[in-house]
Amino acid sequence: MSALLFAILLFFPYIDAKLALDLGPWHADAPLADLAALLLAPFGLVLAWRTRWRPPGWQGFAALLAVGWMSAWLGDAAGRALHELLRKVLFSGVVYGLCMALAVKECRDTDLLRKALLLGVGACASISVTTSVLRIGGGDALWWQSIEGLTNNHKTLAVAMAPTLPLLWSWRDDRVARWVVGLGVLALAVSMSRTAWIAAAAGGTYLIQWRGRPLAARPWVVPAIVIVGVLAATFGPHLIDSAAQLDALRSRQSLDKRAWLLFLDNPLLGGSPGASIRYEIPTFPDYRVNGVEAHGVLQKIGGEYGLLGLLAYGWMFLGLARASRGHWTWPCFVALHVNLLLSTETFTQTHWALLGLVLGLAARR
Repeated sequence: MSALLFAILLFFPYIDAKLALDLGPWHADAPLADLAALLLAPFGLVLAWRTRWRPPGWQGFAALLAVGWMSAWLGDAAGRALHELLRKVLFSGVVYGLCMALAVKECRDTDLLRKALLLGVGACASISVTTSVLRIGGGDALWWQSIEGLTNNHKTLAVAMAPTLPLLWSWRDDRVARWVVGLGVLALAVSMSRTAWIAAAAGGTYLIQWRGRPLAARPWVVPAIVIVGVLAATFGPHLIDSAAQLDALRSRQSLDKRAWLLFLDNPLLGGSPGASIRYEIPTFPDYRVNGVEAHGVLQKIGGEYGLLGLLAYGWMFLGLARASRGHWTWPCFVALHVNLLLSTETFTQTHWALLGLVLGLAARR
C-alpha cells in the first residue's frame, strides 16, 4: 500500500498525466493518480470491512449520491449524468475519502508519506516555476497556458499545491521542508493564480504568529481574507485594465450565469450531475465557455444537485470539519475548501487525494 500512496502523492497535481486506451468502441483514460488510487482500493475496502471504520461525513456523502441519482434520472441525459455520478463523485469518495484515508491511517511509516509529498510538491513547483518563467518571458504573464502531458491550464498546478504548503510547514520543520515550501510559494506567486493565492493565505494564517498567537486565532481573519480576495479578483481586472484578466472574469461570470440558470430550472434537484459541462448557452458572450466546468463548489453543487444537494454537501462538510478541526492538518483542510470556492476541483484528484491524506492523518490521533 505504501508504494501506491507514494504514487498518488507524486502524481496528484497532474490531471493530464494519464493512461489512455481504446478498447473496441470504448475509449478509456484515467490520470495516473486515479489509477494508483484504484489499485489501492481493494486493500482499503478489505481494511474497511475488517476494521468497520467509516470515514467522517459519510452520511452526507451518501445523501449527495442519493440526490445525484434522483437528479440524473429526471434530467435529459441520464446516461451521461450517471457516468458523472459514478466516475467522479462515487469514485472520489470511495477510493480517496475511504480507501486512501484508511490506508494512511493504518500506514506504519508516515515519514514515507511526508517524503512522497515533499518530492511531489518540489517537482510540481519546479515545473510550475520553469513554465511560468517561459510564459512571462513570452509576454503572457496574465494569461493561461497548457503544459503538454500534465495539465490543460498551468494554474491547476498552483491550485493543487496551495493547500500542501501549510501541511508541509506544520508536518515537520526542517531544512528540506523550508526549501520546498519556499519554492512552492514562488511557484504560486509567478503562476498568477488568484485562487491559489487566496487558499494559501487562508491556510497560512494558522501558522503565522502575531503578538504571540496565530493570525487565524482572530475569528475574522480567514473570512476577511476570502472576502477581500474575492473582491480583489472581481474588481482588480477593471482597475488594472487588463484585457486577459477581464476576459477571464467575464468567462467566470458566464459560468456563474449558467449555474444559476440550471438551479432555476430545478431548484430542488438541480440540472443533474455533469450538467455544468453539458448545458449550452447560444448567445454571445456566454457561448464562449460552453463545455467548461463550473468554477466554484457552490455553483457546481447548486446547479447540478439543487437545494437538496447543497444540504447534503453541507452535511458531509460538517462531518469532515469536525474530524479534522484541532489537528495539525487543519490549516490544509481550510485551504482545501477555500480552494473549492473558486476552482473546478470539487470532484477531482487534486482535491480528494489531499483530503484523503488529511483525513487519514487526523484519524491517527
